[in-house]
Amino acid sequence: MKKVILIYTSSTGSTEAIAETIREELEQNAVHVTVKDSFVATPDELQEYDGILIGTYTWDGGVVPDEFMDFYEELDYEELTGKIAAVFGSGDSYYTKTFGAALKLFAEKLAEIGAELVLPNFLVDLYPEENDLIAAKQYGKKFSEFLLKK
Repeated sequence: MKKVILIYTSSTGSTEAIAETIREELEQNAVHVTVKDSFVATPDELQEYDGILIGTYTWDGGVVPDEFMDFYEELDYEELTGKIAAVFGSGDSYYTKTFGAALKLFAEKLAEIGAELVLPNFLVDLYPEENDLIAAKQYGKKFSEFLLKK
């Protein structure tokens, strides 16, 4: 059975709702999922998994949230060649210039250290509505399809 680690942080519950929907879909597609909060996850444990999903919101000024900063910076010491990855999260489109910027930062970092980003970033404006959760379910399904082909 393929294994995925899903690491996320959520300040308002938005990214958590997306993470839960993606997790459920992965498990329905015969993927073993380990879910971790960003505070307790460490980049070195990514080596134990076939797939990596990162869920985050964007903090003031378009940066990675404090809860994820140590993890993000420590990624520089990892090599993820052969791993597939994707990034998802929530944001506030009111901040037009920085809307979803943390997702982009994570995607760039994962690519820099060798992970193959198999899906575009999945970004929801504010709290996910029903159509967003349906899209999150599809995101999880597509990720599992990439994972199971590998």
